[in-house]
Amino acid sequence: MSTRANQLLTRTLDGMDPTEHARLLPDENRGQLPASLIENPDWMAEQLRLRGRIWHTDDARVLATLWWFSTSSRLIAPSVASYVVTGEALSPRLEDLQLHWQPDSRLSGVTSVNVLSSSDRLEPLAEELRRTLERSIASVAATAGIRQRPLWAIATDAIAGCLLWAGRARGAPGRATALAEPLVAAMDAPMPAPRYTEIDSRANASRLFTKRTSCCLLYRAPGEDKCSSCPGRPPEQRHALLRENTPH
Repeated sequence: MSTRANQLLTRTLDGMDPTEHARLLPDENRGQLPASLIENPDWMAEQLRLRGRIWHTDDARVLATLWWFSTSSRLIAPSVASYVVTGEALSPRLEDLQLHWQPDSRLSGVTSVNVLSSSDRLEPLAEELRRTLERSIASVAATAGIRQRPLWAIATDAIAGCLLWAGRARGAPGRATALAEPLVAAMDAPMPAPRYTEIDSRANASRLFTKRTSCCLLYRAPGEDKCSSCPGRPPEQRHALLRENTPH
């Protein structure tokens, strides 16, 4: 990691709730792999095979979607969090990212080893995020033999969710989520617009959630149901589940 990147990561962590540091810090008990492996067909095929052990299916579409659903938010976390907290962005380029990889194919987090040039402007961040997502989505889709468009919808939700996560960790969710629409628009990619919704919690306080545009296909795995925020659930049911799972 470059000295500038280490300094920016430290500033980012200092500005966040310590309970939210995990996805930005490497775990000494887990390996780190270059994110450029995502473009390696053999490596990607192995990730889907390993993911099949978790979800007990060999449906390539389901496995690729579930893998991308969890991985996409990790890939963008260092750059989004640093930009939200400090106004400068760690690089989201695949060549600058290290995956905190687990042997079962899951990622606990991602580290960026460089600072993005012109890191205090939204446009360079949007451009590099688009390139990283383009390359990753192309590889995942090719490996599984599926369309790219649903994976781009997942990327929209990853950006919306990551901004909300970083904003909450910073103590300023409104300011962070206000970046969602201009960031996605500046990316100029085949992505739906990001959306949020407010839901009253059990404590009668309104809380912001990502209003998802994508489905992770979890319910297509044996013995699994739609997740609580699934856009395929009726709105009333989805809101009730989110409200039930919201901390007091």
